Amino acid sequence: MRPTSPFTAFAALALVVLPVVAQADAEAPKAPARDPQVARLLDAKQTLKWNYSPAGHSERYGHAEALVDAPAEKVAKYTVDFAHYKEIHRKFATARVIAKEGDNTDVYMRYPVYIGALKVEFHEVMRFGLPRVNNGMHVLEGAAVRGDMKQAHAIISVKPVDEKHSLLQVDILLVPRIPAPQYLIDEELRDGAQDFVNGLKDRAQGWVGPVTSL
Repeated sequence: MRPTSPFTAFAALALVVLPVVAQADAEAPKAPARDPQVARLLDAKQTLKWNYSPAGHSERYGHAEALVDAPAEKVAKYTVDFAHYKEIHRKFATARVIAKEGDNTDVYMRYPVYIGALKVEFHEVMRFGLPRVNNGMHVLEGAAVRGDMKQAHAIISVKPVDEKHSLLQVDILLVPRIPAPQYLIDEELRDGAQDFVNGLKDRAQGWVGPVTSL
């Protein structure tokens, strides 16, 4: 029998090892910075905001998102810290829990809204349920039960990026009873969403400013 050459032995080993390595690479999670949403925020180096209609909704919401230098579970705890919403959101004149029944918490909010040059102070009671958690992502929703708005809805989402960072998103809908141009309402909604994101972000991470690297 002829002895096996070193090259032949190496080739045989490669045929065994390479598929295993390829499978491991395929199963390995992507680096957080490769997530398009995370990469966009890292490039922007600031909280981003815009208006859009979420899937299943015809109304225009204000949207804001930011990276947070804190784990998702920690950030999620601040989203339900209703007693401190006034400190988290700079525009709230008042925010306090007025009722709690079962899984629901009613939060009374008083806040000024600028529609162009017109300043109107609104009073609203928002009812929040328990956060939904799926694959580490926390989603908290609240909707108006009474107040000055025809309709009000808020969605706060916290998604883990890695063990030390998370992605925070806030979507806000306010439909005033008084007539107003949509572009002015849009501006107030996206600014309000941005204020809320920044307040939650800064409180959770313990310092003010954007996350610029992971």
